[in-house]
Amino acid sequence: MELRHLRYFVAVADHGGITHAAERLNIAQPAVSRQIRDLEAELGIALLRREGRRVILTDAGRAFADRARAVLAASSEAVDEARRIDKGEAGHLKIGLLESASWAGHLPRALSLFARTYPDVRMEAVPMGSVEQIEALLAGALDAGFIYRQDNLVDDALSILPLRMDDVVLAASVDLDFDKDGPLDLDDIDGLPIVAFPRRVAPAYHDALFDALDGIGFDPVIVQEAENETTMLSLVSAGVGCAFVNSANRHRPPENVQFRAVRGLSVPIEFLFVTQKNAGSLAERLKTIVMGLNAEKA
Repeated sequence: MELRHLRYFVAVADHGGITHAAERLNIAQPAVSRQIRDLEAELGIALLRREGRRVILTDAGRAFADRARAVLAASSEAVDEARRIDKGEAGHLKIGLLESASWAGHLPRALSLFARTYPDVRMEAVPMGSVEQIEALLAGALDAGFIYRQDNLVDDALSILPLRMDDVVLAASVDLDFDKDGPLDLDDIDGLPIVAFPRRVAPAYHDALFDALDGIGFDPVIVQEAENETTMLSLVSAGVGCAFVNSANRHRPPENVQFRAVRGLSVPIEFLFVTQKNAGSLAERLKTIVMGLNAEKA
């Protein structure tokens, strides 16, 4: 059974006969008659009772016509919705974001521009770590994400757009007086209590950071761990300890926290926009916006 069978049958039911239905459909009368016979044969029931040139719906035919109208209406609505989504006039876009990168740069600008350009699209921003975003993208639970490169990033399965390189800085309480401007030296930070994050949160970044600390001769005294940089910075603000955090946090300095570079310490962190390889039309529209912001920066 195809939609044309339903359209022809509903036309016959609505216009009281095959002749009138054929005129409305702009199709030859024998073609309409043949489609109705094929439909009845497939269903194994009579939908019409023929009385001379007139046709009358059977009880089964009336019930079938009601359901057929609903199917045709739903089909038309599905086509309209698909076209509107393809034009960016409707739909739902689920985007992963990193809170530490959401205060400045590509992420807030891209989301703001997308919302203004496609106001009828429901945009859902989900705070999520980079590792979790990658897993969600691979599972189809996210349409797009703003992440830092991690070990579980599958280049062949995802479309990756590099945005910028960030680095690490030391976050310390403003009450901690280093008695100098500019980058800090090892002597300035040696022995400071450190708030860190568990390796499972971001294994690649964790290993790179601690290798870099070892490279400048710093042996961290870890007093507490926290799952994310927001919590880490809250603990720094409370005076619990210092923390090595993403330099993107400079755009959202918490109260009582200062950010300082450390001489010789560098852990480049690649910030990326990621979608599925065969992304939907809405994700592709967001990608176009992000690429435009990249071009502006260049």
